[in-house]
Amino acid sequence: MRLSLKDTGLATLALTLIAATAALAAEPVPQRLTVPLSDPGRPAHVEVSLVMGGIHVVGGGAANEVLIEAAARPDDDEEAEVDSSRRGMRRIPNDGFGLEAEEKDNRVSIASESWRQPTDLKITVPTGSALVLSTVNDGDLVVDGVEGELELHNTNGEITVQGARGPVSAATVNGNVTVAFGRSGAAAAAMAFSTLNGDVEITLPAAFKGDVRLRSDNGEIYSDFEIAMDQGKPEIEEKRSGGKYRLILSHEMTGKIGGGGPELLLKTFNGDIVLHRLGG
Repeated sequence: MRLSLKDTGLATLALTLIAATAALAAEPVPQRLTVPLSDPGRPAHVEVSLVMGGIHVVGGGAANEVLIEAAARPDDDEEAEVDSSRRGMRRIPNDGFGLEAEEKDNRVSIASESWRQPTDLKITVPTGSALVLSTVNDGDLVVDGVEGELELHNTNGEITVQGARGPVSAATVNGNVTVAFGRSGAAAAAMAFSTLNGDVEITLPAAFKGDVRLRSDNGEIYSDFEIAMDQGKPEIEEKRSGGKYRLILSHEMTGKIGGGGPELLLKTFNGDIVLHRLGG
């Protein structure tokens, strides 16, 4: 089932997201779209992709639907110089979202074609949903109380997760990565958290066990956990190019928490790495 702003025949299923009724308002009014799930007895898999804007996903929603709230940010250029031929005319904000949502077999895909201004999405999902979220500019990724597998990608913004349980992969370029697992524990699976410019700060249950790989080129590493650091030979990377042979000593530190387990990678270039023990 496909829900699209391009399909006027779906007016009976949802409010139009072109914001026609809100065009004259000083602040853009959030528009809502409800996507029914094919099988409420199974977890949903939700994929969201934006070019400009932020995504906030909240768990605890109804088992039979995904609720989307979309709002274009206020235009910061209202006071910009206006062409003399248009002075005195009423300016109508151009807030069309170009938002689309598609559902099939409990897989929900959500995307926005807006390049003009940031669009912020708040999405309410069933607690056990799996998420794949990505945005590029002018927005953060925030996930609260979603316990399924999380795959999160940002470029210019932060990633923040609270109450995770399933395996998490979170990567951005410019921003902090902050992930806190709930007391119910973290999935026994490989996980990775990385940024180029920012801190990586992870909170894990006290009983967590894993093999850790830690790398901060220009920062410090802090941990509430006792980490048994590996004492073996350092990892050496070999490169052959243009007749040259290079050996590069790895910056990574490796060790074990609680005797070891699935791999946990924490990596930043400019920033600190912080490992918290829940309740510690």
